[in-house]
Amino acid sequence: MIWGGPPASIIKAAEDDRILITVSEEIVEEISQTLSYHRFRAIYEESGISREELVGTVLRIGKTVEVETKLNVIREDPSDNKFLECAVDGDADYVVSGDEHLLRMEYYQKIRILSVRQFLKLLEEQKTPPST
Repeated sequence: MIWGGPPASIIKAAEDDRILITVSEEIVEEISQTLSYHRFRAIYEESGISREELVGTVLRIGKTVEVETKLNVIREDPSDNKFLECAVDGDADYVVSGDEHLLRMEYYQKIRILSVRQFLKLLEEQKTPPST
């Protein structure tokens, strides 16, 4: 969101109602904690944006899902399970991530796991009308 590029394109697609981003309370907490790290804080504060504004954007554009599912699928990093849990309970079609533990899976149940660039390519293909 701050740096532009591919992740900002996903945020823009959500703001334009082309996609729905689902988040859970646990995911929002992780985003907030990550944004408190000095290396990130310096970047957004330099841009005149606060951590609260960034978290508020996530809450505004995302649909918060009440997570009931508990998984133990990603044993190398159990904290990554929260993304699959949110996707399952949010009835998501995709998980978009840069996390190698998730990307190696490629699918969980019927949920496709894609990198940001893969997802944007898919979005672009869906936007392009079929040739005749």
